[in-house]
Amino acid sequence: MTLIKIGRPNPAKVRAAMPTISPMQGILTLGETEWDKILTYRETATWQERIVIDNAADWFRTSENIAFFGHLLNYTDEQMDAMFIAAAKVRA
Repeated sequence: MTLIKIGRPNPAKVRAAMPTISPMQGILTLGETEWDKILTYRETATWQERIVIDNAADWFRTSENIAFFGHLLNYTDEQMDAMFIAAAKVRA
């Protein structure tokens, strides 16, 4: 008899499977206050960081760019997951 181990899903696999969202979906979901935190940081950011903030065409949950945004906002992985799930439902 083969036993199937049922447990919690692997968070890395769950995040990798999350849908890609557009910047508009992400920004609308973050809201004005949270996005303003990123724009305030942008004023003193390096050139490379400004490029990331200004030009991320698609937001992938597992990308370094999104990890950077999460770091700026002091979001936990769970908060970023929730933001992506909510943003994927936005139709703009």
